[in-house]
Amino acid sequence: MKVKTSYRLATEPRPLVGHRTAAFKFVSILVFWAIGMAILPGISQAEDLNVPICYGFSCKTRVVISVTPAEWQSVVGWFSPSASSAAGERQQIRKAIGWMEVIVGNHTPTYLDKGLNLEKNPQEKIGQMDCIDESKNTTTYLALFEQQGHLRWHRVLDPAYRRSMFDAHWAGQIQELKTSTAFVVDSWFQDNGMLPYIRESNVWKDLRWTALVSPYRD
Repeated sequence: MKVKTSYRLATEPRPLVGHRTAAFKFVSILVFWAIGMAILPGISQAEDLNVPICYGFSCKTRVVISVTPAEWQSVVGWFSPSASSAAGERQQIRKAIGWMEVIVGNHTPTYLDKGLNLEKNPQEKIGQMDCIDESKNTTTYLALFEQQGHLRWHRVLDPAYRRSMFDAHWAGQIQELKTSTAFVVDSWFQDNGMLPYIRESNVWKDLRWTALVSPYRD
């Protein structure tokens, strides 16, 4: 079993797409996520795992899917053996998130999701996600990994928010325990099942940097 991967980026910088959704609209989504996460502790590997998922732009569609033990093991198997460094664990996180998207796509229309949400991927398209959907789902997956002890070098933070008038953006976020460095885990730029990008949060929030080069070039 292999995660579909893609490291290819456009040769020309692609502008970030602005989101008109105001920050206060995110509150209801946080409530949905918190309620969903409340059912997760104490999970047995012999039981189906109920996972809250949202899609359809600004979490318009919210569902709880049942992930089988076999499906879940195929996801957390990317953390075995345990990473010997924080950088190694970040690569494991990328692969586990990518494969979790594949699993979730077996239960929802999100397998149709394409990277970015430009004119070619309109809001009416079934299964399409914006950065709010992506950041909430990614944070859910990360929290599961953390709760079950698969993260040894990082802890999960609240989603990162880059505030701007024209290109506000959300992403999942982790923090390296040893250095306290925060990293975004951003799935929005890639199609469903592709590896998310991981980048230092302070760089990700630098709008001057993102205006000059394509995001996550390295």
